[in-house]
Amino acid sequence: MPDSINVLESSNNPLDGRFVSVGSGAELQMQPSDQSARFSLRVAKSNLNEASEAFGLDIPSKIGNMVSEDQKMAICLGPDEWLLMAPLSEHDAIEARFAILNAKTLHSLVDVGHRTVGIEITGPAAAVTLNTGCPLNLENLPIGGCARTVLDKAEIVLIRLDSQRYLLEVIRSFADYVWMVLTAAGRELLPPTTAINKGSLPFQKP
Repeated sequence: MPDSINVLESSNNPLDGRFVSVGSGAELQMQPSDQSARFSLRVAKSNLNEASEAFGLDIPSKIGNMVSEDQKMAICLGPDEWLLMAPLSEHDAIEARFAILNAKTLHSLVDVGHRTVGIEITGPAAAVTLNTGCPLNLENLPIGGCARTVLDKAEIVLIRLDSQRYLLEVIRSFADYVWMVLTAAGRELLPPTTAINKGSLPFQKP
């Protein structure tokens, strides 16, 4: 009989404790986003009202749109696909409401909180730093807009929260790589004498 295998799961963010500020006026700042409950929702658009009620936030129907309120966020990634984010404290309640919804509305809600992590990129140099590895023209990405795209070789979801503030969602196993790419790009674009890196060097884990 084969030996049993114990699988240890960790919800720790691999980027915990990291913070980068580049430029004398903080032209670029990066830090991991707060831990959140994350769900992948698949549902017909005709049932969006019921799904919105279960989530507690109006879910947008147009691809590339994002709605946020009270620390919740709903992102439309495809014709019938959404990324939902909420405080960890609401995780169980959201799952329970969608379980009730399942009795009358066909849908799929999958917990993906273990799969992805977020990175906040802010400052006047945020867009140009992202564009060193992302093919999107970020000038055309409106505030509240989002897109599934790539950064270098990593697939990401990019959300524009404000004129100089972005949220990047990336698969956990690529988080360290994406952090390294963005940190190196920021240092190349801005004067090296003003580069400050707190928490970890780009090629080192804290």
